Amino acid sequence: MNLSRYFAFAATVCFSLNSVVPAKADTPALGQGAAPSASTSTVSVTSSPAPAVNRPIRDKWALIVGCGKFGNTTVPSLKYASKDARDFYDYLIKDANFQPSHVRILLDEKATRKRVISELGTRFLARLARPDDLIVLFFSTHGSPSQMDLRGKNYLVTYDAEPEDLDATGIGMMEIMDRIHSRVLSDRVVMVLDACHSGSLDPNAKGLIRVGNFDSKSIADNSGQLVICSSLPDEQSWESKRYQNGVFTKSLIESLKAKSGKNNLGQAFTAAQLAVENEVREDRPGARQTPILNAKWSGHDIVLSVPAADPQKVPPTVLADLEPDSSSTPVAKISMVPSGSKMATAPVITALATPASAPSSASITSASLAATEKLVLTASYFSSEANPREALRGAYEASAANFNNVEFYWRKAKILIQMGKWTQAMECLKGCIVDDPNKSEYYLARALCYHHMKLNGLATADIQTAQFKNPTISRQIEFGE
Repeated sequence: MNLSRYFAFAATVCFSLNSVVPAKADTPALGQGAAPSASTSTVSVTSSPAPAVNRPIRDKWALIVGCGKFGNTTVPSLKYASKDARDFYDYLIKDANFQPSHVRILLDEKATRKRVISELGTRFLARLARPDDLIVLFFSTHGSPSQMDLRGKNYLVTYDAEPEDLDATGIGMMEIMDRIHSRVLSDRVVMVLDACHSGSLDPNAKGLIRVGNFDSKSIADNSGQLVICSSLPDEQSWESKRYQNGVFTKSLIESLKAKSGKNNLGQAFTAAQLAVENEVREDRPGARQTPILNAKWSGHDIVLSVPAADPQKVPPTVLADLEPDSSSTPVAKISMVPSGSKMATAPVITALATPASAPSSASITSASLAATEKLVLTASYFSSEANPREALRGAYEASAANFNNVEFYWRKAKILIQMGKWTQAMECLKGCIVDDPNKSEYYLARALCYHHMKLNGLATADIQTAQFKNPTISRQIEFGE
């Protein structure tokens, strides 16, 4: 079987926004009636402006899933699926006033069917969400169109999915909707689907040539949701030649950030739609990509970045039951493919640079940390090079010779921390933790990076991990300047 006929790169972003209260039977449905033609550029929303339905958002929660590689090697890898998911995660916690502890992200190996269903259910969303809360769901992975299933079902492909048995190993679209409606108390749900379906290989397309995309109107009609897709069902969704994202994903995030984040979803969609149509028309002669919106909903359009009226702390009992997610796993850099060249299916990973010389014997040792003494984490705690720029230059010069030595990653990370280059240090620390996940110093260093990136929840989690990995570490750890 040629599995390329069944899967395409995650290229269609769909928003599914439930109304503030469920739409009444006579509420006009978005896109109701004839299906939009390929020339349709947008679908207007008819809403009922009843003041009673426009209640404040009590709290905000999100589940982000991105899968670019799969346990079954016959399923083609996706180039930007994990990065698109990470970028949307970063937007939520940095720009949209979502508390980091309220957002769960599952990437690649962690994006299994069991984990996704568990996080949707009693482990996270169903356990925490309350009436008047806003819930955001984002899925970036392969999808299978309903015409490829005898029962007409749509499936999202998880890391452990088997393409020959998606009914048992994939996640059905209606299964997600049913679980949200039956298990989650909130009636305000925003769903982002970044998945498409296709046939034969097109090296210039974001994935493969499309057989059929999710039908946004069908999903909206069957779930009572508002659905935005990055293209019409018979169009291709494209990766950008200008940056490392899908065209619509990038455009949507930028539109949501515009006007200091005050654009509502309808305004953001309209702006993203225009940007997508223009970029694809300019960069892909003869191609078209038309984002489309369908819905059944009432009440005012939601501003995604609006602060929660009464944000809650996640109870320790819930935190204790949660498995580690991918929030502390930076996505590897991806090399841009030169314009006009063939785009590979598998991602191209940029190698991490390594230092010029072996680490000093003065490297931090966890045994030197007394559990009863207070530990203050600062940049100088990790590195105090007299000339850090020169030391960093030497680190790059020796990268080829010492590529597989984790100690060189560690030394480079410490120099970058001394220089205040937190994001670059995080990239090095990722390699360190992958090679030696039990070394507590790596988690302390990453905690300091998170602290300076204003991700205090993640910083606290890494300190706790370090203390768990090494019980001799101080129980009193603070961040200094």
